[in-house]
Amino acid sequence: MDKYPLLEKMIEEAKSDLPLGVVYPLSAPALETVFELIKRKLCTPILIGPKKEIIELSLAEELSLEGIQIVDTPKDPILATKKAVEMVKEGKLAVLMKGSLHTEDLMGPIVHRDGLRTDKRMSHLFLFELARYHKLLGVTDAVVNIAPDAKLKREILANSLNALKKLGISNTKVAIIAATEVINPAMQSTVDAKEIVDEHIADPIYPDTIIEGPFGFDNAISAQSARIKGIYSKVAGDPDLLLMPDLQVGNILYKSFVYMAGAECAGTILGAQVPITLTSRSDSVFSRVASTAMAILLAK
Repeated sequence: MDKYPLLEKMIEEAKSDLPLGVVYPLSAPALETVFELIKRKLCTPILIGPKKEIIELSLAEELSLEGIQIVDTPKDPILATKKAVEMVKEGKLAVLMKGSLHTEDLMGPIVHRDGLRTDKRMSHLFLFELARYHKLLGVTDAVVNIAPDAKLKREILANSLNALKKLGISNTKVAIIAATEVINPAMQSTVDAKEIVDEHIADPIYPDTIIEGPFGFDNAISAQSARIKGIYSKVAGDPDLLLMPDLQVGNILYKSFVYMAGAECAGTILGAQVPITLTSRSDSVFSRVASTAMAILLAK
């Protein structure tokens, strides 16, 4: 029996021959992921980086690169990313995946005015599979936007809701997370939550979506906790998406889910010309594969 059946289902649905650019894959996990992607028939990986070093690594790891295209670049992660950006613009890549380079070396050329920007703000969406939750749980933004204000949070929400719909998740329930469910002028995240909820009621951010908050994490996830605190909500106990107050909270929650709750996740950067899989060097190969599946479904 699959340990993560919901993510496995997403991987199964994502099978394609779409071209995936793996930028600077100079680590064993990056190459292992490429072979897992091929094995699962998820995409057609194209390796972008210094060919000599990639081949040397594959030999050391006893992984055959036969039949896999390598686009040779200098041994410089920024130049490898610039090549990947160029290939996206030429229509040669449908998705990008971070290899073993630092995030800033990947994102720098992407967010540059000549990079892969669109008229949308870039943001990140995670989907978590947790043993004690009944469906995939979205979390945004835990990776890209450090301290978003209410206006930017609305843009992050719109990105995520659009992505969830493409992934087959509609009639979405959103919980806006803060440290407390009480609106406190000294706690900006609670004020932001009220502003977003009020604006959504007046002019919906996204159709067929319920947005409520602020919620403490407990009463967002547990309907019983909400009832005990006298919160009557259509979202409590059943959110599809948690909107984080800032990146620090989101990032800590993400790592807590993975390292304390045994969760696995898929994550994708939204708002660029193509979906971008921004894996961490400590991510499991399964998480990298699930993230790629999510990006491919969004690119289809």
